[in-house]
Amino acid sequence: MKKGLLLFLLVLLACLPAYSQVTPHVCGNAEDQLDLLPRLRENKMVMEAMRGEASDRSETKYVPIHFHLVGDADGNGKHKEIRILEQLCALNAAYEPVGMQFYLKEHPTYGLFNKSINNNNVFENQSNTLLMNLRRHNNAINVFVVETPVSGNNQPGITLAYYNIPQDWIVSRKTEINGTQPNSTLPHEMGHLFTLPHTFFGYENDPFDPSNSTWPNAPVVSPLGSGITTERQNGTNCSSSADEICDTPPDYNFGFISNNCNNYSGGARDPLGTLVDPNENNYMSYFLSCSTYVFTQDQIDIMHADLNSASRNYLDNTFSPIATSINTPTDLLVAPAHAGTVPFYNEVLLEWQQVDGATHYLVDIDIVSTFGTQFAQTIIVSGTSTLITNLQPNRTYYWRVKPFNHLVGCAAFRSRNFKTPNTSTTSTLDIQGLSGWQISPNPANDAQVKLLVNADETFEAAIRVTDMAGRTVSIQQGVNFLQGENTFTLDVNNLANGLYLVSLESQNGRNVRKLSILR
Repeated sequence: MKKGLLLFLLVLLACLPAYSQVTPHVCGNAEDQLDLLPRLRENKMVMEAMRGEASDRSETKYVPIHFHLVGDADGNGKHKEIRILEQLCALNAAYEPVGMQFYLKEHPTYGLFNKSINNNNVFENQSNTLLMNLRRHNNAINVFVVETPVSGNNQPGITLAYYNIPQDWIVSRKTEINGTQPNSTLPHEMGHLFTLPHTFFGYENDPFDPSNSTWPNAPVVSPLGSGITTERQNGTNCSSSADEICDTPPDYNFGFISNNCNNYSGGARDPLGTLVDPNENNYMSYFLSCSTYVFTQDQIDIMHADLNSASRNYLDNTFSPIATSINTPTDLLVAPAHAGTVPFYNEVLLEWQQVDGATHYLVDIDIVSTFGTQFAQTIIVSGTSTLITNLQPNRTYYWRVKPFNHLVGCAAFRSRNFKTPNTSTTSTLDIQGLSGWQISPNPANDAQVKLLVNADETFEAAIRVTDMAGRTVSIQQGVNFLQGENTFTLDVNNLANGLYLVSLESQNGRNVRKLSILR
């Protein structure tokens, strides 16, 4: 941020309702939004200058974003990664008319999604700003996904999300981060980040209704005071009143009291006595459950001016998408076979096809098709297989795979199920440090196969291949397997069609798999 803006007040708070409830969804105090005005006014001047130049506005601007999936002190309650991908899709749909698209920016320490914060004072109230600052991404917009956003506002209602000006981050209730439509909460907060006030600025704490002493004519000065005057319907004071944006008509926070997105017909008049006609479905309003929301052209131009300003130099703008759409094939999943029984109860190798445009794959596995039990696991990999080892015998498991990249979270997932056998068909693991391993593909029809090895701790082993007569046809000594997932490529080009045994051998044990060569 610019030096003059470092003395901001505590927070700018904002939350946009995504659906109608009896309890209003509210934002922070109007006083906090006063801190937006200096940057807003600078951006308006830049906007006017841009309009006087022959600038090309057709080029999409890519904006980095990083999500922090916060848990409580025990690490529980973190939002699911699949919901983040759905939200990325919805956010980009909202900002496509703006000419901005958001992409996942990996943290150099915490990866694609930061799941390292297990702290009640972030999960429940965000009072631990020291920890939040330590974990923030310095080159992306930071979004902390929590159980309860606590903004410090003094309004009745539920805070869904808020934008904190001095910290320059967004905090959102996890129920608001998903692809559910109408999706408006995070797009609304992003508008604040790019210096857009509420369309009803000045009336946050006191919506204009028949209980007001001046009804039906609104007061000349908004209830906030502080020099914030009430906007007139004819636009004669639009550049200096309310949100100071001229193509957003007057709105005296009618959305707060309407609980729907119907055309306003409450009878309120501006200070000159003219009936007020607000823009109900503006992203920066409080009207609920609109089928679609929009930004006006002035709002769009102001956001672009802010993105191009010196205060946003920290945002990495070198991103070039590998693909802007991903089509998931119907036959994405390869193995195990749908509804089949896998060989071992305590491990299974999940395999799928490579998808054009995808850089990552989200894999969910659980004992129910809704993927919501305590046994649910989510794995994000860049390859086309993953080895699952902590399974139970005689169970039906459901799994799904969703391809994605840093920009595209919209691709469909494909799902299957399989059954584990009883405990008599265990995969014996005699080697210390080895938790499970598989051969892929098997049967093999190419010159190479891959050994996918999961290790609880680092160990060293030899890889021996023998034919069914017990003769060693190849051996590689001293292969080092590190803790975690390992992939080892085994050359089988010289092996004839038939059945072989592949064994991992260490000083304290031996573990064997069958390999079929079928070309």
